[in-house]
Amino acid sequence: MKKGIIAGIAAVALAGIVAAAFPLVEGFAASRIKAEIERNGATTVGQVEVGLLARRVMLADVKSSHAAGLSIGRWEASGLGWPLAELLRGRTPLAGFQWGSPLQADRVELQQIRFGDRGIAGTWSVESLVLEGLDLARFDASDDGPYHDVVLLARAMRALSVRRFEQIGTVFASPGSGDTYGASKIDIDRYEGGRMASATALGFEVTASAGRAPLYRVANIDVRGLDTRRILAALSSADWRPNDPIGQVKVERASAVGFGGEMFTRYGASLSAVTIETLRENAKVSRTRTRIEGFVLAPPLRNLEALTLRMALQAMGLRELKLGFDCAGVEDRERDEVTIDRCALSGPDLAEISFTARLVGADDAFWHVVDDGDTAALYDSKAALASAQLVLADGGLLERGLKALAATTGQPAATVRANLARDVRRFQPAGLLITQNLTQLLDAVARFVEKGGTLTVDARPEPPLAIDRIDYLTSPGADLVNALGLTATLSR
Repeated sequence: MKKGIIAGIAAVALAGIVAAAFPLVEGFAASRIKAEIERNGATTVGQVEVGLLARRVMLADVKSSHAAGLSIGRWEASGLGWPLAELLRGRTPLAGFQWGSPLQADRVELQQIRFGDRGIAGTWSVESLVLEGLDLARFDASDDGPYHDVVLLARAMRALSVRRFEQIGTVFASPGSGDTYGASKIDIDRYEGGRMASATALGFEVTASAGRAPLYRVANIDVRGLDTRRILAALSSADWRPNDPIGQVKVERASAVGFGGEMFTRYGASLSAVTIETLRENAKVSRTRTRIEGFVLAPPLRNLEALTLRMALQAMGLRELKLGFDCAGVEDRERDEVTIDRCALSGPDLAEISFTARLVGADDAFWHVVDDGDTAALYDSKAALASAQLVLADGGLLERGLKALAATTGQPAATVRANLARDVRRFQPAGLLITQNLTQLLDAVARFVEKGGTLTVDARPEPPLAIDRIDYLTSPGADLVNALGLTATLSR
């Protein structure tokens, strides 16, 4: 019994000694870290704190002349997956990290970050940056080519995963001009090797160096399912060079709302929203839709450019111009087709212009262009245009345009209309074969000028026009109408 009591007392005493020693060990580690960081004379640290049990390191007032004037008001990491022996030697992820090394941390927070210079690379400033669930896997850092920094950064981004990223008060000033690009807040959830589950930017602004108000502003940019893995894979190659293809960015949904700024105000323009959505039915079939909603142009009387636009609209009998755009298409790799279901530009009391098309025989070379951005491979593809259709439904645009032209020329609107129809019928485009079919097509366009209605132009080449024959359409003497199978019809 006595031995047990003695052993218990000894254990408590030992625990007390260890607990009392911890602040001393942490203080020693902090002093070693500060000395190691400042050893080369290029970096200074105002304060260092270490919490061994929490694997926490805090640095305050960090300044470095090495990294283009880098300064950090506060850097704190907790839950570090960093060897204790490295901390005791004064090496931290900030001072002792080597490219290619793994790094884990539950939370990393930086405040008051300043980096760069206006003369060469521009300047960055960030008020606050927080990363939670940081996990950087080991990666190859052996490349020593001419674009070493880009390659290593891409490899690091492929090896990185972050549960949550938050950045507040970001401003980038471009070199030379000093024009700034900023966002009040950026949030990213579940970043994994180039793919983001979601990303949001609030208060994005572009401001000229000499201006006070932003030229452009977007209140909210929201992105879901952003995938940049192909780009990072291309940039990670030691063979990568500028202007090389870098691949396609994929996104499930992206939207931007709340457009404004000096340029919108100057011309009296407003825009409600821009949205892109992609629905993947399976691994080989996806549907994409792009919409631009609520564009309105109502030029004020504040400046010459806006006044010119306003006079042009008034000549057409309009106080404002309203437009909307809606485009949907299908990428079908099971059937080797790409379809534009309908792209429509519409304006109330003006017109609706819509376009549809179908591309067949999309082979590996074609998908290589789509996926990797290698446009040079396009001429190796046997993909072909099977059909296309352009529909112009006049809702008042023709009449308004002719009245404006009549007011400009001082001629009656009827005379302007007749002259324009005559010029269309007589039109002989240089470098094209003038055929009966071309004459009939131009006559349909001329009757549209005379009567209005709905003009439909169809392209149905037989056989389908292969991409590698596109050059023929620009060659002297090309029979454009027959090569594309063009026809035009007019309806009321």
